[in-house]
Amino acid sequence: MFTKPITIPPIAASDLSNDMSSIRRLLLAAAISPHFCTSLLENPSSTVRKGFGGERFHLSELTLNLIGSVQASSLPEFIQQLNQSFSDHLLHQEYAQAAL
Repeated sequence: MFTKPITIPPIAASDLSNDMSSIRRLLLAAAISPHFCTSLLENPSSTVRKGFGGERFHLSELTLNLIGSVQASSLPEFIQQLNQSFSDHLLHQEYAQAAL
């Protein structure tokens, strides 16, 4: 009798570290340009997709979605919420992997 071992495919972990450079540039642009900052706070997804000063922010869909979910009235609040969103996502991902 032939038996095939049961294997569980690994969860594809999204590597958010690849997005960190773009996120740093995004936040720097918001810090130096009041107009860009206001736009980022009012409509994060659209603002990120448009870029800043001719530069595009190359981010994964996951990161774009996390940024788009932020609703803040100031840049410090935006950064705090973005940090919390990333932390929540990574924690959820860690629990999902541990459950396997």
